[in-house]
Amino acid sequence: MLFNFSVLEQLIGFSNDAFLHLSPAVAQLIASTPVEIQQLTQAYQQQNHKAVEHTLHKLRGSYATLGAIDLPELSRPLELALQQSGELPSATDFALYLDCLEQTSVALKLWMSQFEQATDSSLPDVQLYIQHLENCDMQAYSLFQQQRAGWIRYLGPDEFVLMEQDMMALDFIAVAKRLIHKINHKEPG
Repeated sequence: MLFNFSVLEQLIGFSNDAFLHLSPAVAQLIASTPVEIQQLTQAYQQQNHKAVEHTLHKLRGSYATLGAIDLPELSRPLELALQQSGELPSATDFALYLDCLEQTSVALKLWMSQFEQATDSSLPDVQLYIQHLENCDMQAYSLFQQQRAGWIRYLGPDEFVLMEQDMMALDFIAVAKRLIHKINHKEPG
């Protein structure tokens, strides 16, 4: 799993003030990642152990703070090997790390773009949302939080509470079934 987005959601607290405070730092991390990858690759090719270790440590800390899971797990043994035996990671391990770093950065960027485009009380795109749910995409959780008012308008308060309980349990399949049932039984009006 690349990310536990609930960590970010707790950091941001779903308030505009917290988002405005944290989003520039996250945007900077996302923007600097390609440069970090380039510098890390160069340091690896030049066998600059200290630079590789420093960059691995810095990226691990930055992304882990925001909820990254796979990247810190890949980084830790590489850093440990550098510290204890002074050995650079194998080319395969290094390539895996770089690929994970890139994917993690992209996932974070996508998550942030969803948050910035929150529509609040407008009605959600239910069909698209069902696709997120069926793919067990964590964006479904984020979108649910962002569009609470829209979901309340669409579902009504009673159904919303049931959907919210399923979302809090991350039972995406139950939420998808609930929405599909709602679409199939919606009265024309």
